[in-house]
Amino acid sequence: MRRPALAAATLCAAFSLAAPAQADFVKNAAEWQRLGPEGQAAYAMAIFDVQTVVTADNKYTAARAMGLRACGVGLQLKGAMVAQAINVFYRDHPEARVVTPFVAFNGYFERGVCSPFINKAREELGLKPMKAAPLPESKLQPDQGQPQ
Repeated sequence: MRRPALAAATLCAAFSLAAPAQADFVKNAAEWQRLGPEGQAAYAMAIFDVQTVVTADNKYTAARAMGLRACGVGLQLKGAMVAQAINVFYRDHPEARVVTPFVAFNGYFERGVCSPFINKAREELGLKPMKAAPLPESKLQPDQGQPQ
Protein backbone atom coordinates (compact mmCIF):
# COMPACT_ATOMS: atom_id res chain seq x y z
CA MET A 1 0.00 0.00 0.00
CA ARG A 2 2.79 2.42 0.81
CA ARG A 3 4.56 2.11 -2.52
CA PRO A 4 1.61 3.26 -4.70
CA ALA A 5 1.05 6.20 -2.35
CA LEU A 6 4.74 7.09 -2.48
CA ALA A 7 4.78 6.79 -6.27
CA ALA A 8 1.69 9.00 -6.55
CA ALA A 9 3.22 11.59 -4.24
CA THR A 10 6.46 11.56 -6.22
CA LEU A 11 4.56 11.95 -9.48
CA CYS A 12 2.52 14.85 -8.08
CA ALA A 13 5.68 16.53 -6.84
CA ALA A 14 7.31 16.11 -10.24
CA PHE A 15 4.34 17.70 -11.98
CA SER A 16 4.23 20.57 -9.52
CA LEU A 17 7.95 21.19 -10.08
CA ALA A 18 7.46 21.01 -13.83
CA ALA A 19 4.79 23.71 -13.83
CA PRO A 20 7.28 26.61 -14.12
CA ALA A 21 8.53 25.16 -17.42
CA GLN A 22 5.35 26.22 -19.18
CA ALA A 23 6.07 28.39 -22.19
CA ASP A 24 4.16 31.28 -20.65
CA PHE A 25 5.88 31.25 -17.24
CA VAL A 26 8.45 33.83 -18.34
CA LYS A 27 6.44 36.56 -20.02
CA ASN A 28 9.03 38.76 -21.79
CA ALA A 29 12.69 39.65 -22.34
CA ALA A 30 13.04 41.44 -18.98
CA GLU A 31 11.85 38.36 -17.06
CA TRP A 32 14.06 36.20 -19.28
CA GLN A 33 17.13 38.27 -18.36
CA ARG A 34 16.37 37.87 -14.65
CA LEU A 35 16.77 34.09 -15.02
CA GLY A 36 20.53 34.46 -15.52
CA PRO A 37 22.63 32.24 -17.80
CA GLU A 38 22.01 28.92 -16.01
CA GLY A 39 18.27 29.51 -15.65
CA GLN A 40 18.05 30.59 -19.28
CA ALA A 41 19.87 27.45 -20.46
CA ALA A 42 17.52 25.19 -18.48
CA TYR A 43 14.41 27.07 -19.59
CA ALA A 44 15.56 27.13 -23.22
CA MET A 45 16.14 23.38 -23.31
CA ALA A 46 12.71 22.83 -21.78
CA ILE A 47 11.21 24.80 -24.67
CA PHE A 48 13.30 22.80 -27.13
CA ASP A 49 12.32 19.50 -25.52
CA VAL A 50 8.61 20.32 -25.63
CA GLN A 51 8.81 21.42 -29.25
CA THR A 52 10.57 18.20 -30.26
CA VAL A 53 8.03 15.81 -28.76
CA VAL A 54 4.63 17.51 -28.94
CA THR A 55 2.83 16.43 -32.10
CA ALA A 56 -0.86 16.50 -31.13
CA ASP A 57 -1.42 13.77 -33.74
CA ASN A 58 -0.98 16.43 -36.42
CA LYS A 59 1.30 16.11 -39.45
CA TYR A 60 2.38 19.76 -39.26
CA THR A 61 3.44 19.64 -35.61
CA ALA A 62 4.96 16.18 -36.16
CA ALA A 63 7.07 17.61 -39.00
CA ARG A 64 8.14 20.51 -36.79
CA ALA A 65 9.13 18.09 -34.01
CA MET A 66 11.03 15.82 -36.41
CA GLY A 67 12.79 18.78 -38.02
CA LEU A 68 13.74 20.35 -34.70
CA ARG A 69 15.15 17.03 -33.46
CA ALA A 70 17.24 16.70 -36.63
CA CYS A 71 18.34 20.32 -36.29
CA GLY A 72 19.35 19.78 -32.66
CA VAL A 73 21.45 16.77 -33.60
CA GLY A 74 22.87 18.42 -36.71
CA LEU A 75 23.87 21.60 -34.87
CA GLN A 76 24.81 19.72 -31.67
CA LEU A 77 22.68 22.13 -29.66
CA LYS A 78 23.21 22.55 -25.94
CA GLY A 79 21.14 24.54 -23.46
CA ALA A 80 23.49 27.52 -23.44
CA MET A 81 23.36 27.70 -27.24
CA VAL A 82 19.57 27.64 -27.31
CA ALA A 83 19.48 30.32 -24.61
CA GLN A 84 21.98 32.39 -26.57
CA ALA A 85 19.75 32.17 -29.63
CA ILE A 86 16.82 33.51 -27.62
CA ASN A 87 19.06 36.36 -26.38
CA VAL A 88 20.15 37.06 -29.96
CA PHE A 89 16.54 37.12 -31.12
CA TYR A 90 15.60 39.60 -28.38
CA ARG A 91 18.65 41.72 -29.19
CA ASP A 92 18.04 41.75 -32.93
CA HIS A 93 14.28 42.31 -32.59
CA PRO A 94 13.73 44.97 -29.91
CA GLU A 95 10.06 45.18 -30.86
CA ALA A 96 9.71 41.52 -29.77
CA ARG A 97 10.99 42.04 -26.22
CA VAL A 98 7.38 41.95 -25.05
CA VAL A 99 6.92 38.33 -26.22
CA THR A 100 7.71 35.11 -24.35
CA PRO A 101 10.97 33.21 -24.83
CA PHE A 102 8.83 30.56 -26.52
CA VAL A 103 8.00 33.04 -29.29
CA ALA A 104 11.64 34.14 -29.47
CA PHE A 105 12.65 30.47 -29.76
CA ASN A 106 10.27 30.01 -32.67
CA GLY A 107 11.56 33.17 -34.31
CA TYR A 108 15.15 31.97 -34.21
CA PHE A 109 14.84 28.22 -34.62
CA GLU A 110 11.56 27.28 -36.26
CA ARG A 111 11.40 30.20 -38.67
CA GLY A 112 15.16 30.53 -39.01
CA VAL A 113 18.12 28.26 -38.56
CA CYS A 114 16.10 25.00 -38.26
CA SER A 115 13.68 25.72 -41.11
CA PRO A 116 15.64 23.61 -43.66
CA PHE A 117 15.41 20.62 -41.30
CA ILE A 118 11.71 21.23 -40.72
CA ASN A 119 11.04 21.58 -44.44
CA LYS A 120 12.83 18.28 -45.09
CA ALA A 121 10.59 16.60 -42.50
CA ARG A 122 7.53 18.28 -44.04
CA GLU A 123 8.54 16.94 -47.45
CA GLU A 124 8.91 13.43 -46.01
CA LEU A 125 5.36 13.71 -44.63
CA GLY A 126 3.97 14.99 -47.94
CA LEU A 127 3.52 18.59 -46.77
CA LYS A 128 4.38 21.81 -48.54
CA PRO A 129 7.45 23.64 -47.23
CA MET A 130 7.05 26.49 -44.76
CA LYS A 131 7.21 29.94 -46.25
CA ALA A 132 10.77 31.16 -46.45
CA ALA A 133 12.03 33.08 -43.45
CA PRO A 134 15.34 34.90 -43.36
CA LEU A 135 18.04 33.23 -41.33
CA PRO A 136 19.06 35.08 -38.18
CA GLU A 137 21.98 37.40 -38.84
CA SER A 138 23.96 36.41 -35.75
CA LYS A 139 25.84 33.16 -35.47
CA LEU A 140 25.75 30.99 -32.36
CA GLN A 141 29.00 30.40 -30.55
CA PRO A 142 29.24 26.98 -28.86
CA ASP A 143 28.75 27.00 -25.09
CA GLN A 144 28.38 30.75 -24.67
CA GLY A 145 25.42 32.01 -22.69
CA GLN A 146 25.20 35.53 -24.06
CA PRO A 147 25.10 36.82 -27.65
CA GLN A 148 28.22 38.31 -29.18
